Amino acid sequence: MFFALSKLVGNLILPVNLTLILVPLAALLRLFGLNRLSTVLFCIAGVLLAVMLFTPLDTWLLRPLESRFPQMDRPMVARGDYAGIIVLGGPEDGRLTQKHGQVSFGMAGERFTETAVLARLRPDLPVVFTGGSGFYGSPEARGGPVAQRILTDLGVVEDRLIIESESRNTYQNALLSKPLVNSVSDKPWILVTSAAHMPRSYGIFTALDWNVVAYPVDYNFLEARWGWNEYRFVDRLLLINLAAREWIGLVAYKLTGRIAHWFPAPRQKM
Repeated sequence: MFFALSKLVGNLILPVNLTLILVPLAALLRLFGLNRLSTVLFCIAGVLLAVMLFTPLDTWLLRPLESRFPQMDRPMVARGDYAGIIVLGGPEDGRLTQKHGQVSFGMAGERFTETAVLARLRPDLPVVFTGGSGFYGSPEARGGPVAQRILTDLGVVEDRLIIESESRNTYQNALLSKPLVNSVSDKPWILVTSAAHMPRSYGIFTALDWNVVAYPVDYNFLEARWGWNEYRFVDRLLLINLAAREWIGLVAYKLTGRIAHWFPAPRQKM
C-alpha cells in the first residue's frame, strides 16, 4: 500500500509533473466556463515553469542533499575494517533488459562502476546489491538479475555477490537485505548510493539498526546558474524532479516513522 501510494502521490506533486497537470486542467476548466479559476491555474503553471527554467532551482534543491555527507575516498576503504559493501539499486532497467536481452542502465550508473572499483580494492569483502522492481506496473522487472550481470561484467566475482531482488523502495532495501548477511551491527558496511539519495538511505538503514558508513556517488549539482546555460532545459527539469523526489521522500518517511530525523546526517544517533 505504501509503495503504491508513494508512487501515485509522489509523482503527482513533483514540480515538473504538477506543472504539466495544471495546464490541461486549466484548459478543461475554461471549457466549463470557470474562466477565473482557469486563469489562476494558467498563471501558477506559468510562474512555476519560469522558475524551473530560468532560476538555479535545480542547484538550490540538490546542493543541501548532495553536500550532507562528505565524500569517502578509496584509500579509506582500502585500509578500513568493514563488514562489506552494499549498493542500492536504481540505475538498472529491468524492463529494457528483458525487452532487448542486453543489460540496460541509465542515470546513476556510478553506483555500479564505483562499487566495482571498491570490490577490487577489497577482494575480502562481500558485495550486496539490493533492488527489485521500482515500476508499479512491472513487478517482474527486478533489478537484481540485471545488477548481477553488470557487476560481473565489471569484474566482480560472482561468488562474492549477494543479490536481493524483492525490495521495491529504499525502506525494503534495508529491511529485506538484513536476513541475507551475517551481521548488520558489528563492523560497518559501506553504503553506496547517489549523493542526493544518501540522506534518506542513511536514515533508513540506521533506523533499522544497520551500521553503515556513507559512500556517496553520482553528483549532479554545479554552481548556481541563472537563465540559459549550456545544459538543455530538459536536463534542468530532470534534476529538479530528482531533487524534489528526495525532499518529498524525506518528509514522507519521517511522517511514517521510517527515519528518525527530518534530514539525516552522519554520526547521528538513530
